[in-house]
Amino acid sequence: MNTALLLLGYAVALVWLGPLPLRRITRTSAHPKLAVASWLTAVATALAAWFAALGVLGTAVLDSAWHHGQLTLCLKTLGLTGELGLPRTIASAVAIGLLLAGLVATAVAGWRVVHRWRRQRSLSRLHAANARVVGGPSDWPGVVVVPAPQPAAYCVADRPESVIVVTSAALNRLDERQLAAVLAHEYAHLASRHHDLLMALRAMAASLPRLPLFAAAADVVADLLELCADDVAVRRHGKTALLHGLLALTGGPSVMASATLGAANTATLARAERLAIPVSRGRSWLERVMLSTTIGLAMTMPLVFGLACQL
Repeated sequence: MNTALLLLGYAVALVWLGPLPLRRITRTSAHPKLAVASWLTAVATALAAWFAALGVLGTAVLDSAWHHGQLTLCLKTLGLTGELGLPRTIASAVAIGLLLAGLVATAVAGWRVVHRWRRQRSLSRLHAANARVVGGPSDWPGVVVVPAPQPAAYCVADRPESVIVVTSAALNRLDERQLAAVLAHEYAHLASRHHDLLMALRAMAASLPRLPLFAAAADVVADLLELCADDVAVRRHGKTALLHGLLALTGGPSVMASATLGAANTATLARAERLAIPVSRGRSWLERVMLSTTIGLAMTMPLVFGLACQL
C-alpha cells in the first residue's frame, strides 16, 4: 500500500506543482517539439502514476483478503524504522474504500473526457462540412476559399479528408510566397495530426478543470504546436515569407478553438518575434538539456518509488 501512496503523491505533485517549472523551461520555445514532449510526458506520467496506484492498491486488497493479513505502510523509504501497522479490519476497510473511491472517480472522469472529446470531434466535422458548402474550390489540394472581408487561414480536422480554409481577403493580402508559407503551416498541422492531440488535451482540461496540469498543458501545447508548424513552413519557404504572411493575417477573425488551428490565431506577436529574433545557441542547448532532463525524470521517478519500497 505504501507504493500506492507514493505513486499517488507523485501524481498529485505533477498535477499541482508541475505547470510552473514546465512553463519556465518551455518559454523560450527554441525546441517546440521537445517542449511538447515534456508536457505530454508530464500528463501521461501523472495519469500512469494514478492508474498504477490504483493497481497496486487493488493488488494489496486482494492479497490481504487472500492471506488474511494486514495492510501496512512501510516507513523505511522515508528514513524511518519500523512499520505502522493497522488492525486488519480497519486497514481493509480503509483500503477498500480508497480503491472504490478511486475507481468511481476514474470512471466518472473518463466518461466526461470521452463525452467532451466526441463533442469536439462532432463540431469539427460540422465546421468542415459547412466550409465545403460555403467555400469554393482552389488550386491547392484540400483548400477551400470562403468569401469574407477578414483575412484568415486555418485548418479543420475531419475524416476522411480535412479542410484548409482561406478567406478571399487573405488571398488579396498574401503574395504567392507568403501564401505558400501559410499553407505549408496548415499542411504541417494536418500531417502531424495536431488536432487529435489538442482535442484530447482540451477534453481532459474541460473535464478536470480544477487540476492545473491539464489546463496548462492544453493552453501551452496549443501555442507550441503552432511553433512546430512554423518550423516546417520555414524549412520549406524561409522565415521572411512566413513572417510577412503572419503579419498580413493578423487581426483575422477568431474561430472555433476546439476545432481549428490557424496560421495567425495563436500568439502571433510572440511567433513573429521568434522568427525575427532567433534564440542564441547557448540558450538553445540549455533548453534542450533541461527539457531532456525533465522528460527523463518524469518517466523514471515512478519506477524509483516502486523499487524503493521493495528494498
